[in-house]
Amino acid sequence: MARKRPDVMETLAKARPQELDPARLAGSDRARDDLLTIMSMPRETRETRGTRAASGPPVFGRRWVLPVAVTAVAAAVVVGTLAEGTSGSQGTRTSAGPSATGAPAGTPADGRLALLTVAARLDRTANGGAYWQVTTRSASVGVIAEPVPGISVVTAETQRYSYGVKSGARSVWVSGIDASTQPRTARDRQRWQAAGSPKELTLAAGPSGGRLGVRIETARDNTPTTATISSGDRIAALGARNVTYADLRELPGDPAKLKRVLADLYAQDRDGETSDRTEWTWQQAANLIRLPVGDDVRAAAYRVIADLPGIVSLGEVTDPTGRKGAGFALPATGTPDYGSVRSELIVDPGTGALLAEQRTAVKPSAAAAAAGITAGTLVDYTATVEAKWTDRPTGQPTGAR
Repeated sequence: MARKRPDVMETLAKARPQELDPARLAGSDRARDDLLTIMSMPRETRETRGTRAASGPPVFGRRWVLPVAVTAVAAAVVVGTLAEGTSGSQGTRTSAGPSATGAPAGTPADGRLALLTVAARLDRTANGGAYWQVTTRSASVGVIAEPVPGISVVTAETQRYSYGVKSGARSVWVSGIDASTQPRTARDRQRWQAAGSPKELTLAAGPSGGRLGVRIETARDNTPTTATISSGDRIAALGARNVTYADLRELPGDPAKLKRVLADLYAQDRDGETSDRTEWTWQQAANLIRLPVGDDVRAAAYRVIADLPGIVSLGEVTDPTGRKGAGFALPATGTPDYGSVRSELIVDPGTGALLAEQRTAVKPSAAAAAAGITAGTLVDYTATVEAKWTDRPTGQPTGAR
């Protein structure tokens, strides 16, 4: 009787030292240190990669992108983060990391590899609940045109989303928690008070260029609002489409296939020729990471982001809530409200969790500069405070409507 041949993979697994066991590495200090080591290495140029092509595996260039606000996924921050001229990409970078401007000279050898490492270390969270619950806090700076030109304000709020994913589980959205709009700096407050402390203000330009009104108010002036999503079983937006939980679970975990899905959605969603495909893809892919999708889809979304043009690594940074993570950014683009800004993402390198998305001023417009916004000012962000599976939807805050 022939002897059974040993299973080679089983033999290798048994011979593997415990410290190299992937299950032990996921989320560990070593996983974090490994990623930050990768990110601190000197950048390899395209020319250098070309000379290595014949002798070894290809080394890919870096890239990346930012999320869009869908039916559920808002933000998390402390108003003080955007107050008093706090800079974007704040926090401590590794000594070998880039400058505060994210200049290519300081980026890691392979930003794409750093993102792929993040994708490979996604925290495996059991999908056993009726709701995927996300708590976020967001803040944004507004440049004022009237009646007190030359000042800026900060608007902030917490939001909670409970995505109902099982039959009979209705999605719930609570917004306006601790919502407030206040002068951004002491200088802004002094000028506002000197003008009679007007409550109603007009922004110099909204996100799409039009003027919008804002009202000065504290958290005590606001009552949170609770809404039940009433669009049937559609729980989120993906591009121009409202999608169901089943739609999300059917998304491909293969990055090439997911990229094609997003390309088709972009063709449906773009605003004429003005919609920037890289920024749009950044937003949608990052959005997917927060939605109730499989870990394979989250990993694929990171890999789609890694293939976007111009991605740079910011090294180790601190997010608006004080958590340390690995930062990535797109090249700066122009906006009607702030001038030139850079979109950034901060992720937990140990678990693959998306901590925050934010934008930092690079070259402020004349109106933004007059309102005290300088290069490095964090102009808006969305931080994920918590994301988890649960059997009960979020409760209503005290006094919620």
